[in-house]
Amino acid sequence: MKVMFVHPAHYGQDGSLVQAKRWYDWFDAYLPHLGPALIAALTPERHDVTLVEEYLEDIDFEADVDVVALSGQIMQFDRCRDIAARFRQRGVKTVLGGYLPSLLPANVRGLFDAIVVGEGDELWPQILDDMEHDRLQPEYRANRPVDLTRLPVPRYDLINRRRAVTVLPVQATRGCPFCCQYCSVASVFAGGYRRRPIDHVVRDLAAAGSRHINFCDDNLCEDVRFAGKLFEAMRGMGIRWGTQTTLNVAKHPDLLRQARKSGCVMMAVGVETFSAQNLRDVDKTFYRIERYAEGLRRIADAGIAPHALIIFGLPSDDPDTFRRTVDYLEELAVPVAQFFILTPYPGTPMGDAMWQTDRVFDRSLSRLREPYVVYKPQRMTPQQLHDGWWSALQRFYSMGSIIKRLTRGRRHNLATNLVTNLLYQSKVRRGLHPVYFGF
Repeated sequence: MKVMFVHPAHYGQDGSLVQAKRWYDWFDAYLPHLGPALIAALTPERHDVTLVEEYLEDIDFEADVDVVALSGQIMQFDRCRDIAARFRQRGVKTVLGGYLPSLLPANVRGLFDAIVVGEGDELWPQILDDMEHDRLQPEYRANRPVDLTRLPVPRYDLINRRRAVTVLPVQATRGCPFCCQYCSVASVFAGGYRRRPIDHVVRDLAAAGSRHINFCDDNLCEDVRFAGKLFEAMRGMGIRWGTQTTLNVAKHPDLLRQARKSGCVMMAVGVETFSAQNLRDVDKTFYRIERYAEGLRRIADAGIAPHALIIFGLPSDDPDTFRRTVDYLEELAVPVAQFFILTPYPGTPMGDAMWQTDRVFDRSLSRLREPYVVYKPQRMTPQQLHDGWWSALQRFYSMGSIIKRLTRGRRHNLATNLVTNLLYQSKVRRGLHPVYFGF
């Protein structure tokens, strides 16, 4: 069979498809999703495969294919549905996997020929076999964690690299040991945290064929012993890499030094808030607020740029939260920050609790992302949350703030941090969230 893997785009506020195909988008670093390339590698060799990243290229709806496999997030619900409908009109089979069906299976049943709930790695060959023998089931559900020792090298050759910098994805761990109330990762993996064989990770790093690597793990450094062995195995590979982790990594200066020697230039850390009450409200109490400043400085002192991930709209946030947050980030000379609006994802404890009340007033799944505020915050209006979030982005990425933070902070990776800030500033000036191609 001929199989097309699609990572879909999403619709903007005006209903148009958000893509990054203009000339200036070429300068934006591109971080492909690992899922499609990995599932493509799990496809038996008798099948022909292609991969479409819709943010970068158009889908050929007249393509000669038998199966279209989509990997969807909740905000891509409308686009996934529309893509499937067009292919199904031609008799092409469609399969949906990813966080969307794993969190909301009831919302997508019947819109696709089959959906995959949970990890689909071991289910995918069976799905294709069932399709070939005309016994495709409407739903496939993972009933055990995937054996990570059996994962193949992802099909990096299928990834679109037509950008100034393509940061290729590699995975060393799956899941996160913590169960924060708002987090979709915690809901899908139920607090499970697994590690891959280190030699397999090194194998994938070599196969990626790129100097720029993104460890797409949700919490790479939580197992300090494992992470240390991995970083030691990576020394001398000549790569520059970043990842996401928690501030717990700052408790281990030796691990930070190992990470830097292995090529780490950036760690995105889930700061979320500078309110201790907010952390208690969302069951994120494993790192104390009073140690945030020290933790961020320790990462910077190791020669690694800390990227602070902030969520606005948590229960204790008020209209002054935005100013206080940016003040503190500037005081700490944090080089990069990403600001998000609290999103009540159905399927998460916090999301389900809010959806069961009248606090969620906009129930469109595709609006579960910035710039939308779909619920009533506790200590401000929805408009105040939206405007405060955007004003924080504008102020943090103003030229005055950029100069203040980068000249006061550690000079490690200064060029990279400056380019990142200027790129984010350019997007904010165009009305775009820095982590999205558009609204």
